[in-house]
Amino acid sequence: MKIKIGLLGLGTVGTGVYKLITSRGGHIRESTGVYPEIKKILVKNLNKPRKVKVEGLLTQNAEEILKDKEIKIVIEAIGGISPAYEYVKEALSSGKHVITANKELMAKHGEDLNETAKKNGVFLKCEASVGGAIPILHQIDRLKITDEIDFVGGIVNGTTNYILTQMSTKGKSYEEALKEAQQLGYAEANPDYDVKGFDSLYKLIILMRKVFNVNVPVNSIRRSGIDGIAREDLDYITEWGYKLKLFAWGKKIENGVFAGVEPVLVEESNILSRVNDVNNAVILKGDSFGEYVFVGKGAGELPTGDAVVADLIDILLNYNIKDNDAAKLLPVRQGSFTDTFYIRLKMHKGDILNLQKILNFFKREEALILESSYENDTFAAVIKLKTNIDVFVEKLNDKKIGELKAIFKVLQEDIDELQLKEFEDLVGVI
Repeated sequence: MKIKIGLLGLGTVGTGVYKLITSRGGHIRESTGVYPEIKKILVKNLNKPRKVKVEGLLTQNAEEILKDKEIKIVIEAIGGISPAYEYVKEALSSGKHVITANKELMAKHGEDLNETAKKNGVFLKCEASVGGAIPILHQIDRLKITDEIDFVGGIVNGTTNYILTQMSTKGKSYEEALKEAQQLGYAEANPDYDVKGFDSLYKLIILMRKVFNVNVPVNSIRRSGIDGIAREDLDYITEWGYKLKLFAWGKKIENGVFAGVEPVLVEESNILSRVNDVNNAVILKGDSFGEYVFVGKGAGELPTGDAVVADLIDILLNYNIKDNDAAKLLPVRQGSFTDTFYIRLKMHKGDILNLQKILNFFKREEALILESSYENDTFAAVIKLKTNIDVFVEKLNDKKIGELKAIFKVLQEDIDELQLKEFEDLVGVI
């Protein structure tokens, strides 16, 4: 038995999908009983040189795929919102299964498209939209059957991870690392989509919809990228045995969710510190299994194509695990997944009591200093708080001890309480 497939786009992802389906078609038939055959491929330019032999398959008219009743599955690999949204909507509405690698599309219109798929009795799969080759959405489907997952987070953008790896391990500047990433094809000529955190944000929304069964507006999540990271901060962070990663995270609470996309410090003992270059990692925390960390290639022709083909096999096997509840709209509240933070203060120049003032303030607020440095009127530290970070920063600003220049969350292991007494003794001496 054969099943006809229409492929929208033949760029990096589309080429990877084509290679895998044509080279593994026989194996797929042995596993599923169905042989997948790509009938038509939508492209912008018919005469563009291709890495694969596609004679007779190319078209510039999407209707040749969307109106073809023989084509039962459409794979969308063109990216962006328009015309991808219109094509996917039409395909679903006409009773075709759809597989997409488009994270922006699924983040902004996923609920609408899922409803269209459900209404028409077809599948909408998007494994390749998050984590590249990591089969994270499949794993979440399985884990949700037996466990309550209350946290999802990770390194989900390979471009920024490559840049930060080069900056922290090779000592390169942001500009040098970015230029190298562009030369290697990891970053676009305009890198804002990656370095400002938009790509990670879209993937986080997809993950939270899958994990928590919630929908959150794109603009409701705090987002900061890596383009504003100061060399000074990276030097302190590296010296103290941490790595800086762009971290996307969501935490379920009773009446909403906490969420964010931001640079976060990770201890060198943490597995995430060893996820370098374009690799991705996703953390899940649940009530029964504790914590899982999934690591794999975050981008590329074949890794992403592999995730698309995994969705294809699920459809051919008629496999589907339904969500227990329909996704509901929940507010994103301001909060944190940690009580440990990195801060850098620019102190008032020439005030010899600066250090005493800051240490006394920290003691009054019961803030434990884990690492610290004071030089050239700059105070940097990793601190563990007992109060809310926003309240702490507000009090710090009110005291006008110094100007807050940087603040990052820390994915911190358990702290030895003996350190608290050592800190108190230090303040007493000063």
